This record gives sequence, C-alpha cells and structure tokens, in this order.
Amino acid sequence: MSNDIELLEKALTHTTGLLSNVTPDQYGQSTPCDDFDVRALANHLVAGNPYYVSLAQGGGPDFSLFARDQIGDEQPGDVYARGAKDVLAAWQTEGALQRQMPLPDGGMGPRIVDLHLLEVVLHGWDLATATGQDRTGDPDAVQAAMQGWYGKYPDEVRGQGGMFGPSKPAPDTAPDLDRLAAYFGRTI
Repeated sequence: MSNDIELLEKALTHTTGLLSNVTPDQYGQSTPCDDFDVRALANHLVAGNPYYVSLAQGGGPDFSLFARDQIGDEQPGDVYARGAKDVLAAWQTEGALQRQMPLPDGGMGPRIVDLHLLEVVLHGWDLATATGQDRTGDPDAVQAAMQGWYGKYPDEVRGQGGMFGPSKPAPDTAPDLDRLAAYFGRTI
C-alpha cells in the first residue's frame, strides 16, 4: 500500500470515528462551514466517498451526489465507513494516484488524492468543532495536508474555485490543524 493511501486511510478512519459520535440531536447545529449544519456536513462527507471513487477511476465529477440524502435513517459513521472501504479500493487502481483535477482554464490542478486528503482532514475538523469533539485530527494525515497545502493556495485564486474563503489569522502556537483550518477560511 502506498504512503498516499495509508495517509488517506488514517484520515478516513479518524473522520469515521468523528461521524460515529454524531447524534441526531446535533444535526441542526451550525458548523464552521457557512453552508452546512451538522447533518448537511455529515451528508457532504458521506457523499465525498462515491464522488472520489468516480474521480479515482478516471470519471468526471458528479456533483449531484452532494445534493442527495446519502445518510437516510442510518448512523452517519456507518455509512461513511462503507464508503471509505470503496474509495480506498478505488485509489488502489492503476493510475489513480497520478490523476489530477482539471482546472476551469483547461490546465491541470493538484492530484485528486491530495484534494481528497485535504477534504477529509478539513471537514473532519469542521465536524469535530461543531460537535465538541477533539479536533486535532490524525497526526500523520494532518502533517501531510499541512505540507501539501499550507501556504500554497493564495487568496487571489480562491474565488475561482469557490471552495475556500480567504485565509484568517491563527497564532503560530495553534495546533497544525487549527492553523490549516484558518488558512482555508475557518475562524478558530
């Protein structure tokens, strides 16, 4: 198993644990993501696994996955755990780790697996913050996300993708994941 897959597996396992602790009475709570309450964020995380399965296998982005209820009456951690197995298997297919995200201008962006790792780590932080859980993340996955993204996604290009707000201040002494979250527009 490659290091990329091992790191992603650690992040997915950590986020599965966070989702497994979510209860229906927390669904309406706000999150650091302006567009999501806890239930919407959980659904977004669950939908991310089949979304990245398609991308890992060379398919195009299917944003309709995020508009559908992926959880139903199930516990979010259970649904996410099943999807995590599928997406880890997809990343192990030939050429998957080399695939890059196409950019609107026709160029090629970051490796998709790196974007997936960031999404799992960052939204895990969002979920932990919203539900009062430990938000330090898996140390190896957080370190990989920091090395791959921190300081490398300037504010001036963020408006093009619409995925992240302008960076916000964070003390140098803050934990790495808090600093990464602030870098991607979260208030810590």
